[in-house]
Amino acid sequence: MAPAIDIFVRTYFRDFRWLSLSLLSILKFVEGYRRIVIVMPESSYQRLRGGEIPASARTAIFRCDEYADDYIGQQIGKLNADLFTDARFIVHLDSDCIFQTPCPLPTTMIDEGLPVIRVLEHSRRPQDDGWRRCISDFYGERLPFDVLVPPPFIYGRDLYARLRDHCRSRHRVTLDDWALSRRLDNMSEFGLLAAHAWFFHRREYRWNAADGETAWPCRAYWSRSPEATSLQSKLALHLGYPCR
Repeated sequence: MAPAIDIFVRTYFRDFRWLSLSLLSILKFVEGYRRIVIVMPESSYQRLRGGEIPASARTAIFRCDEYADDYIGQQIGKLNADLFTDARFIVHLDSDCIFQTPCPLPTTMIDEGLPVIRVLEHSRRPQDDGWRRCISDFYGERLPFDVLVPPPFIYGRDLYARLRDHCRSRHRVTLDDWALSRRLDNMSEFGLLAAHAWFFHRREYRWNAADGETAWPCRAYWSRSPEATSLQSKLALHLGYPCR
């Protein structure tokens, strides 16, 4: 039996329409996953009205802690994704990430049994960029590439606990507290996870250059864009979703 793959989405009430579109794009284009794990704060859960999640979607909904700043809060949720699923592999997707073309996860995100971490060897993002500096602040050294590529991202479930343990050992605080001490522009949950895989568990992953990608199946939108409503209407039409 193939190891289970769960898709993990940490969301909140302001992104519910994006979430609906993202889930519809998964239903239309994605294969090879077990279920979609949706995590949100209690206050957002109370705002669910039932129509946000397509009835045919294989989902499990969980509530998580509230944070004064949910931008950091959602990153903390993703750093603890293994606490919400027992899947061998966890695929991360934000609410405003929409699949455009078919994406069979077992062949797109896994290579010979190893999860694939895509990297940019020639990134436009400088080394002193806050998201890249987050890695050197945490580990004391830089990555030789940029790991912030178009989503989704995939990691083995063991990586999360290993990262949390490393934070306690190196920084003497929990990973949650370390993240809460950061500014919005210099905290990257996916940077920390990928860097931990590179520095300590490199052979457990495939490392593929993404610089030349021209037809990646998923696109990330900016949920707070001034053009969000217009974009959502166009995407809804493309996905066969009634505009609301």
